[in-house]
Amino acid sequence: MSSASGALKMTDGSSLPYAVAVSYNSVKPASSDQCKLRIETLLKDSKIVEGSPSVANVTITNTIDETLPSPIAIVGLPGGMEVRHDQLKELVKSDRIAAYEVRGREVILYWRDIQPKAKVEIPLSVTAAVPGTYTAPASRAYLYYTDEFKQWAEGMRVTISAK
Repeated sequence: MSSASGALKMTDGSSLPYAVAVSYNSVKPASSDQCKLRIETLLKDSKIVEGSPSVANVTITNTIDETLPSPIAIVGLPGGMEVRHDQLKELVKSDRIAAYEVRGREVILYWRDIQPKAKVEIPLSVTAAVPGTYTAPASRAYLYYTDEFKQWAEGMRVTISAK
C-alpha cells in the first residue's frame, strides 16, 4: 500500500475501502470572535515553596459599549494550589462578585452584570499545598445565556518545591 496527497490505494490491487476517525484535545481551545468578554489570568509566582501564599490575578473586560448581563469566569488553578474560601466569601460580601463555586481545580465566578467597557480585576488568594510542577486547565469567560461563545486564556503554570 502507498499513500500520496491524502489518498490511500493498494499497489497492484483493487480499491481498498477505509474509514478514518479523528479525535483531539486542545490545551487551550479556540476563542469565539462573538464573545463580548475578555479574560486574562496571571499567577504572581511561577516558583513557590510549599505552604506559601500567592495570588492568581483574574481580569475580565467588557469589550463593548453595552452592559453585559450574567457574565461568568471559570478560572483554572494549577494542581497543588488551593484557593482560600474565606477570601471568596469576602469578595461576595463586598459585591466584587455576585457568587462563586469551587469545582476541583476550577473557581467559577459570577456577576450580575458588567458595565460598558469595564475592566474587573479579581485577586484570588491561593496557597501552594503539594510539591510538583503543574499546569492549570485553560480559563474561560462567557455570558450565561451564550455559553457557546467563550473567550479562553492559557492555563497558569507553577512549580511548587518542598519546604
